[in-house]
Amino acid sequence: MTLAPQPDPKKGLVKDLIYYLTAEEDPAKYTKSFDRLATWVDNSLDQYKPELRRILYPVFIHTFLELVERGAPGEAAQLMNRYKKQFGDNAAHPSKMRKQLDDLQGISQKPQIATNRTAQAARSMRYPVKLSTYSFELLTHFMQAHRLALPLGIMNEHVNLQVVQGKPAKLEHEPEEEEVSLLTGHMQEDVSATNQKPLLLGLLRVMVEEKFEELQAAKESPDIPEVDEDGKPLTKKARTALLRAAEKEKEKRLSAASDRIEPQVPLPPMPEGLEAELLEDLESRISLSDAALPSAVFYTFVNTHQSLNCVSFSSDGAMIAGGFADSSVRVYDASKRAANGAKPQGDEAIVLRGHSRPVYGLDFSMDSRLLLSSSGDGTVRLWSTDLFANLVAYRGHTFPVWDVAMCGQGHYFASVSADRTARVWSTERAQPLRTLVGHHSDVSMARWHPNCHYVATGSHDRTVRLWDVRDGRSQRILVGHRAAITSLEFSSDGSTLYSGDEDGCMSAWDLSQAKRLHHVPAAHSGPVWSLATSHGSSALLASGGADNTLRLWSVSGSPAGQDGQPSSASGLKQLQSYPTKATPVFAVKFTRRNLLLGSGALTLRKK
Repeated sequence: MTLAPQPDPKKGLVKDLIYYLTAEEDPAKYTKSFDRLATWVDNSLDQYKPELRRILYPVFIHTFLELVERGAPGEAAQLMNRYKKQFGDNAAHPSKMRKQLDDLQGISQKPQIATNRTAQAARSMRYPVKLSTYSFELLTHFMQAHRLALPLGIMNEHVNLQVVQGKPAKLEHEPEEEEVSLLTGHMQEDVSATNQKPLLLGLLRVMVEEKFEELQAAKESPDIPEVDEDGKPLTKKARTALLRAAEKEKEKRLSAASDRIEPQVPLPPMPEGLEAELLEDLESRISLSDAALPSAVFYTFVNTHQSLNCVSFSSDGAMIAGGFADSSVRVYDASKRAANGAKPQGDEAIVLRGHSRPVYGLDFSMDSRLLLSSSGDGTVRLWSTDLFANLVAYRGHTFPVWDVAMCGQGHYFASVSADRTARVWSTERAQPLRTLVGHHSDVSMARWHPNCHYVATGSHDRTVRLWDVRDGRSQRILVGHRAAITSLEFSSDGSTLYSGDEDGCMSAWDLSQAKRLHHVPAAHSGPVWSLATSHGSSALLASGGADNTLRLWSVSGSPAGQDGQPSSASGLKQLQSYPTKATPVFAVKFTRRNLLLGSGALTLRKK
């Protein structure tokens, strides 16, 4: 809806047009017009003020940009200094609002507008604003009565006014309506088209799990008992029913195997001896369900003096690595400690040094012979766990690297950084294979899809993206979180992605439909630092948070409703909560045999 000035029958429209054209040539008219509008809103009745304030921010942004474009950086700077604190303090998310305003404040020349992300977002979208009918009439009358043609032009061009029936709504009475972000609004234009792209989510044929299923199918033959539970001989009808059930189960297993796909990216051969080890682990894997919860082991780091930043486990749980603020990586051999059964003497950790800033991310390779670390010095380092030496340093990011993730089949890894990019690397090359650009803020998390064709990233811009490593393009943009993404995890079959954020919320996403299946608004009372899914058909989800708890969730349940919104019966049902008293849970992981591991640093409050 637009605000159109009504021509005065006596004066006609000519005078209004002359005023508008004259004002365009005088930068001072822009600031005076906005000052008058802002003063009127602040002096309006409390009943209408919360609604009318919504119109000020987009008008302020475009007034500032118009001043810069017309060669009046001094007036633009004065306008910014006069209103910056007011908009920052009154925002629903002050830190995000201040970040946008800080980004704009750096603009002093017209060419900078084309390279500034917030300015470009503002110029390419129409900011949505809802007003009640009466508030809209008040605004229209004031603008026409005071001939505020410049703000009027900005509203018609850059604001999408949505007039709704009813009484004026106060912002605090609309908890479900999220404050609009310029960056999020800009992104919405691409979400629909991006989320329509087809995905190749099937598991790979070359995975060890497929060979294990084939071996199990070859060994299995319908073993029909001769008697029932009461010791009575089975009837022919009962034996036939059992035989058919066994055949259906076998057909189901073979059907799942037929859905597997060929690798679309070059994959390295499996290290010698690893396949036999993996098959042994699969043979010994414990089946988990809502009624059969896993055994759990929790490792607590003590005397870290709040310097522990991250923790990672090897896939078999034999090694634990910690990244510290003193730029060191410490590796512990849990298998030796368990075998000895004695209390360790001194510090048994092997210390790896090479970074020059704090270490923020760690990940082991599939065979546990390699360890990746990412740091605030902008590098990723590859370490040998046989030699406990640095093999190579990968340089490419220009800011701290927050996380690093090794591909499930080895050879490739992904890194994410404060430079708002993610990069895909090969361990054999010093330069990145792909640079993934699209997030509007720090990229904080990365996880590989089980088939190695996709990488999921989470960002401080509150979105999750799925990237195709074959061409480096975004295939999914998942919007719905209201805080920075702090954890990600794929389901074992690759069809679902789980995400956790800084506010303690967790979501489950259907990747093929690009819809949120389930949402838990208060899964933890603090940031969700880590997520992990168990292996096998009946998977469980584990989460670790800053609230000193490790929680287990059932991932079955009703999907989203027909409107795409989460259903009232959430499919993420909490099964168990394990409190740690004073240890935030930095990492959780299921081993290949479905033993649940967790770790964190003991953090005692000062009295």
